[in-house]
Amino acid sequence: MADATTKTASPPTLTLLPPSFSPDSLDVLTSLAHDLARVRAGLLLQAAASDPNPSSQSHQQQPGPAQPLAIKDVPGATDAIKHKLQRARAVVKGLPDMGRGLDEQEREVRELEERIERQRGVLLGLRERGERRGDGEEKMEM
Repeated sequence: MADATTKTASPPTLTLLPPSFSPDSLDVLTSLAHDLARVRAGLLLQAAASDPNPSSQSHQQQPGPAQPLAIKDVPGATDAIKHKLQRARAVVKGLPDMGRGLDEQEREVRELEERIERQRGVLLGLRERGERRGDGEEKMEM
């Protein structure tokens, strides 16, 4: 019987992501879509104001964001998106193994694939020995 102090190789534990790093910290599409809708509403209002035909204004009025956004105000309105991406980039750079190159990762994948093949060979050998033992060829004496 195996000694209780015998150490077996355990798989590496997965590193948990920092608590400040969540899917929401990467989601800029919602904010971007909101800002673009505000820009579009501002452009529609400008077009409606410059249109000499007042009947066409009623057709262009669509429900939209609360505050239209002028083109000149876009950089200020999108600062939050820029800062969100900068924070996410900093967190990603701090994650483990981010400095590893592609060659190193491919080499590790090959080593792991070879290890899997060796383990399959061991399991196949154990299965064959178990089948022979079950057929009565090898019996364990008590």
